[in-house]
Amino acid sequence: MSALPSQSLLLIADSCLVWGHRLSEWCGHGPQLEEDIALTNTALDVIGQARLLYQLYSSRAGNGLTEDKLAYFRGPDAFQNVAIAAVENGDYAQTVLRSLILSAWFVPLWRALAVGRDPELAAIAVEAEKAARVQRRHASDWTIRFGDGTAESRRRIEHAISTLAPWVPALLATEIDGTDRAHRENEWRAFVAEVMAEATLAAFPVNANGDHHAFEANAKQALSALLHEMQSLAREHPEAVW
Repeated sequence: MSALPSQSLLLIADSCLVWGHRLSEWCGHGPQLEEDIALTNTALDVIGQARLLYQLYSSRAGNGLTEDKLAYFRGPDAFQNVAIAAVENGDYAQTVLRSLILSAWFVPLWRALAVGRDPELAAIAVEAEKAARVQRRHASDWTIRFGDGTAESRRRIEHAISTLAPWVPALLATEIDGTDRAHRENEWRAFVAEVMAEATLAAFPVNANGDHHAFEANAKQALSALLHEMQSLAREHPEAVW
């Protein structure tokens, strides 16, 4: 068996957990009941994937490490998540666009891992790819509705694009051992280009420029605030058994 190196395994797990927590913030606040449930289900899916990956990592690391310790007792400097996963939700247009960006990135990633040399990870990836495809379709449908809808909906999705585009180059440049980064990026670009065209939007500005250091600082600040909320109960009662 060829196990995925720990850093890549943690990167995927942390990205799922952080994105799932952001999605969970919409619970009870969705624009309509059906969407409230859809976002909650997506949050449960990706947090469930994070759990399985943390369990796999823990079983290989040993030393009494558990999924709860990984999720609740590491600070922001120890998290390996892709930065865009931690960005604040913004409005619903920004939330669904981030879901499009991330799910379109996860689909080819999970597919590659599903046929990789790590059978334990492959078993997780097979099911995760199915969920990611559902998430990608949902986010695509909403991006198209925003773009090809009213003047206000179009304004919102265009603002979301300008807000999130600077985070995308780092996402696409992320190396995951056992996968072909260039192939994954090409698939992401092709899929997103198709969605933008159907939404009657301009091509997604994949190579958006920005202050790299400023984005890193903003990402760290957003992650710190997210973890403070997510980890507060566990840290207040570290010996609790649920």
